[in-house]
Amino acid sequence: MINILVVEDFPMIRQGVCKILNDMDGFQVIGESDNGVDGIKLTQELTPDVIVLDISMPGMDGIDTLRKLMDFSPRPKVVMLSIHADLALIQQSLELGALSYILKQSVTEELQDAIRAANRGSVYLSSEISHVLMKHKPKNPLDRLSPREREVVTLVVAGKSALEIAQKLKTSVKTIEKQRRDAMRKLEVENIASLVRVSMKLGLSEESKDSA
Repeated sequence: MINILVVEDFPMIRQGVCKILNDMDGFQVIGESDNGVDGIKLTQELTPDVIVLDISMPGMDGIDTLRKLMDFSPRPKVVMLSIHADLALIQQSLELGALSYILKQSVTEELQDAIRAANRGSVYLSSEISHVLMKHKPKNPLDRLSPREREVVTLVVAGKSALEIAQKLKTSVKTIEKQRRDAMRKLEVENIASLVRVSMKLGLSEESKDSA
């Protein structure tokens, strides 16, 4: 049974999503909220397997809520809901750690697959969302990285440990490890050896010499 928390401010949509999920085999809605603040509290109290989170809410919106949720340990598995196939919102959601971005008009067809994928820790993107991302896909995958993530990866390629990088950048080891994980996810690699290999192949080797 996959336990789900639904955070959606519009009552009719929230009730509809809850009904769809409760009517499906293997799904159980264990909590619902109409705002991000209460959604965060319920996440702490109920520890759901998957959170279905509306991106557009008054007060603390879905992006701000997601950002706070990603500070939890372990990180919650989140499926974002939106009425807009907006590139900036899609990218921001995925970069922050959401595992899926679903359009509300496609909930009936796609939410089940998105939640099952999220529960496994896998990313799920519908064909429509994938098309939006592919249309604006950077030619060099390194362009997906934030400036700080690129700096961290450059130092990893130079052979620096997380502790050494943290000392150099004057931050915590935990922060460096998170930025390294985020970079690995964006570059679609599963371990540090692959991160180094792919980064060098994409042209980070020269930058790393200057950082050594």
